[in-house]
Amino acid sequence: MSERLPVTLLVGTRNAGGELRGCLESCAGWVSEIVVVDMESEDDTRAIAEEFGATVVGVPAAGFVEAGRQEGIGRASQPWVLVLDADERAGPRTRDLVAGYAARDDLAGVELIFKNHLFGRWIRHSGYWPETHLRLFRPEAVQWPAVVHGQPRVDGAVERSPVDPESAIEHFNYRSISEWFARNNRYTDIEASQRFAAGERTSPSRLLLGPPRSFFVRYLLWKGFRDGPQGLAIALLMACYTAMLELKLAELKRASR
Repeated sequence: MSERLPVTLLVGTRNAGGELRGCLESCAGWVSEIVVVDMESEDDTRAIAEEFGATVVGVPAAGFVEAGRQEGIGRASQPWVLVLDADERAGPRTRDLVAGYAARDDLAGVELIFKNHLFGRWIRHSGYWPETHLRLFRPEAVQWPAVVHGQPRVDGAVERSPVDPESAIEHFNYRSISEWFARNNRYTDIEASQRFAAGERTSPSRLLLGPPRSFFVRYLLWKGFRDGPQGLAIALLMACYTAMLELKLAELKRASR
């Protein structure tokens, strides 16, 4: 067994029984603590987390994982926190990468590289490689807003990890088109409500130009065409996400009159 690092693994869940075990197994042998923030799961998520000795923190189901992140950060007892979602896994050399950063005292956080798998394929273009997210940090240096797709605020120096597929976090994202629509219909509901509450409004030009611009950027500028059929699907779906968001903002504006 590898020497344990001074790291708390933090995972947010909601009915993640089919994915959580693989996530925890990828890190359980080298982190010192596991905290699972669970949003009212109705399957065996909590039982799996407890099997790995995790501290399970229950929070209300908000429909998006960021709503529970700060609560989990506050429960961490280790000097560093590694945040993963249930459908993410540490790579073969992630442990060595984390060990190097955890031994330093000049950083507040690290942007880790992610290796995204969508619709059964590692996506090497389309804006997904190399993709980075701030997921390794000192807990006292970070505030994570309860906003869908919200990014953490960091007080201190941040470094980006090397572009290495072996140390990247493996993200096994959408397996099917149906899964994409089910999840992103919920995300756009929440995101539109949050943006509208913050004063954002849509316009005919945004609705007309936003979706084709999104497609152009992903499929042509970011070379999504090199990702085969999956690249075309991603570009079309992200254009659809833009359209859904703008239409829901327009719907909220009409309802507020």
